[in-house]
Amino acid sequence: MDRSQTYSLFMATDVACRILGVDSQLMLKTAGLGTLAQGQTDLRGTAQQYFDCWNTMEVLSPRPDYVPHLGVAISRGPVIPVFFTLSCAPDMETGLMRLAQFKSLLGPTVMRVFRDDGLLRLEYDSVDPRVPMPPSLGALQLVVAVENMRGATAHPVCAVAAGFDGSQEDRRMVAGHLGVMPERSHAAYVTFSPEDARRPFISENPALWADIEADLKLQLVAQNDRWPVVDRVRGALVDLMPAGRTGAEDVALALDISRSTLQRRLRAEGTSYQDVLDATRRDIAIRYLTKTTLRADAIAKVLGYRDANSFSRSFRRWTGQAPLVFREALMRQRGKAG
Repeated sequence: MDRSQTYSLFMATDVACRILGVDSQLMLKTAGLGTLAQGQTDLRGTAQQYFDCWNTMEVLSPRPDYVPHLGVAISRGPVIPVFFTLSCAPDMETGLMRLAQFKSLLGPTVMRVFRDDGLLRLEYDSVDPRVPMPPSLGALQLVVAVENMRGATAHPVCAVAAGFDGSQEDRRMVAGHLGVMPERSHAAYVTFSPEDARRPFISENPALWADIEADLKLQLVAQNDRWPVVDRVRGALVDLMPAGRTGAEDVALALDISRSTLQRRLRAEGTSYQDVLDATRRDIAIRYLTKTTLRADAIAKVLGYRDANSFSRSFRRWTGQAPLVFREALMRQRGKAG
């Protein structure tokens, strides 16, 4: 692995810190990463820096039940586009296989999904064996996996077996959430029964998945210079918008080019940064309004707006209608067609 490769710190600085009530600037400073926040809008770090953030949050967290509290909160909100890989799937095994393809978008961890004596087994590890994943982060991913399965199936799914490299106290802390006492093991893993692996998801949404998959693939190739810059900008925006980072300078930093170079390349492709931003926001807004039941304020958050009113003004400019009016009109049309 290239040790200079960096990963978005969004899950740590924007999601986990907010849920735990930890000051993100204090966390970065305590972890020795205060310089990352100086003049940076797209916070990224190496695998070691990413894991240092998680270890520091564990120290700073005011909650002794840091792992289960955070795991349940992440699985029940906020809206994180990568997790649509699960919710849109027809069943657990399909969803987990999809998520494994895009796991690196959430940080420097890999996720393996395979059959083991008839059981469906998930294993989590660092992208680099020389940079070990913190045990608490492994435990967190087990809790998130089980909670996501329960939400997607509307069934009290429990793990058949689980394990991670934590103390007995750490393992007992998450046992109630997993439905089984984890063993102490080097690998962070969880297994599910064949019945649960085939259990249908109540949230299956193939139409939304087709769009989400295309966006996530763009995120993966955003750093590839061989792709058209319009596609790279869209991919970067899908990653940055939920953190409220929608400026041209944010995207330029994410693509490792200057703002002037970004604007010049967009002009060469016959467009502008504002046009790409508007088109990306409009397409995703219409997708969520027509293919999900997400509230307008949740959609506004995913699109990087400060509030639902700002989103509504933009949506009126794009379509001539307020978001909810647009959704209701479409539902009426579908009702007549049915």
